[in-house]
Amino acid sequence: GSQFHQPLLEFHGACAGCGETPYVRLLTQMFGDRMMIANATGCSSIWGAPYGSTPYTTTRDGRGPAWANSLFEDAAEFGMGMAVTTAVRRKALRARVQEMLLEGKDSPMSAELYTQLNQWVENFSNPKVCEALSKSIPKLLAAEASNDPAIEELSGMSDLLPKISNWIIG
Repeated sequence: GSQFHQPLLEFHGACAGCGETPYVRLLTQMFGDRMMIANATGCSSIWGAPYGSTPYTTTRDGRGPAWANSLFEDAAEFGMGMAVTTAVRRKALRARVQEMLLEGKDSPMSAELYTQLNQWVENFSNPKVCEALSKSIPKLLAAEASNDPAIEELSGMSDLLPKISNWIIG
């Protein structure tokens, strides 16, 4: 159950009767550091990003939900843009990885990196598998980046390895 996962929303400072914060807290327990939030300006932007602090916290690895706010009355469009952009960038990464995997033995990548990238492509839509691989692949990419400019390019795109969960809140 999600209730046993670390909440990544703490000490929010919302009004005592606020019904929104329990849901956002639950979302952070369900999606954790894979969560990207497009926030609508309003109450949630006041407790969600007070000047000088933030109620969103991070995991032991220093990763947490990404949060952005639009001051205009376009939260739906803003959030949709974030979701579409993430999906397009992630599909471009998959296409680039597939090209590199086709090189096979001609590629300077290690067998371990090849295997893990292949698993990532095969499980592209599986959040649990992608999250696990997103912890090991960046280390392999960093270690092998000097071997090949294409591997270095992938290293710069490793933030797209986990399957991001986009949310419009507020």
